[in-house]
Amino acid sequence: MSDVCRGCAQAAVRPFLDLGSLPLAGGFLRGPEEIAGEQRYPLVISVCDSCGLVQIVDPVDPSVLFGDYAFATGTVAGLVRHFDAYAGWIKEHFAPATVIEFGANDGTLVAALAERGIRALGVDMAPNITEMARAQGRDVITGAFGPGLVDELRSKMPSADLVTGSNVFAHNSNPQAILEAADSILSPDGVLCLEVMYAGDLLEQLQWDTLYHEHLTFYSLATLDRLLRRFGFEAVEAERIPMHGGSLRLAAARAGRRTPSPRMAELADWERKVALNDASTWDDFATECRRRIDVFGDTLRRLSQTASIWAYGAAGKATMWVNACEMEYLGAVVDASPLRAGRLMPGTHTPIVSPDEFKQANPDYVFASAWNYLEAIRANEPQYQGYWIVPLPQMRVY
Repeated sequence: MSDVCRGCAQAAVRPFLDLGSLPLAGGFLRGPEEIAGEQRYPLVISVCDSCGLVQIVDPVDPSVLFGDYAFATGTVAGLVRHFDAYAGWIKEHFAPATVIEFGANDGTLVAALAERGIRALGVDMAPNITEMARAQGRDVITGAFGPGLVDELRSKMPSADLVTGSNVFAHNSNPQAILEAADSILSPDGVLCLEVMYAGDLLEQLQWDTLYHEHLTFYSLATLDRLLRRFGFEAVEAERIPMHGGSLRLAAARAGRRTPSPRMAELADWERKVALNDASTWDDFATECRRRIDVFGDTLRRLSQTASIWAYGAAGKATMWVNACEMEYLGAVVDASPLRAGRLMPGTHTPIVSPDEFKQANPDYVFASAWNYLEAIRANEPQYQGYWIVPLPQMRVY
């Protein structure tokens, strides 16, 4: 296990939360025949004593994580709306003529930018998802965004006014490769825009259920800006956004090219006030998360002895909860995505079913495993008369 920080490059990284060996959050099984070959991987979360960056230092091979990726942005209505709004934000703030998106998934943002007259090119590592994107007429190529792909990108787009990545930059164990590629292909006054899961929301809402193998790094404004400065960029705009339960949207430019927004100072002040970048903060976080897991797991286990319980949302969060709390008693997990319905949950092998099957079953309780989408889920299931259980930020029953 390396002790060198992914952000500041200091040898000051130490573990603070060991979640044991867990299956991959997105490792949905096609059927019982795949159970024997299912793998579990150690999941140890670390923090840098120098800069406070939260990170997983021993990543799973990306070809294992993304070879058969079972998530498509276009199947989640909330994300489709998010990327439509993000495309509008990009046009309003920077008015680029050309954009490259890495981690483009099925090209939802590429399409939203194109609708606004912006030439957009997407890149993603998952072959099955990029094939879906191209089938919809979206310009998305398969590959890892890095220096080795720059020539191919330039053959399609000689330079970009803006490079962006949403909920993907932190999935990479080598951010240097992304930053070097961005520097190579951005125009002189170009902008790098990143949306990353935010350490501030991780802390405030005790979102331990987002700490899975795929999410290698949880940046704050301070830790991300420190990393960017190592490669000639500096943050010029930052704001908190609700995506994925709480994220940070940050725009960066080459040093000295743009004037930083006043909101940068406001967010930096808040991070100092809550000691977000102090390593000791995360020791306390770990203690409280273990308590929440134990209480929630014990409550549902007792409830399952006299009532039927299903879960709703076969998200990565669901994999974390059902395995940490050993929820073998769940009747099913509901998910509308055709990439997941019909498969089995990682670890517990609970069947994943469609919303139509949920309507017929009408269980006594539903654990809202995709709890950050609770309102949308409830709006889609107005006929359900049972109880919804939410684990975070506080356990609640609706």
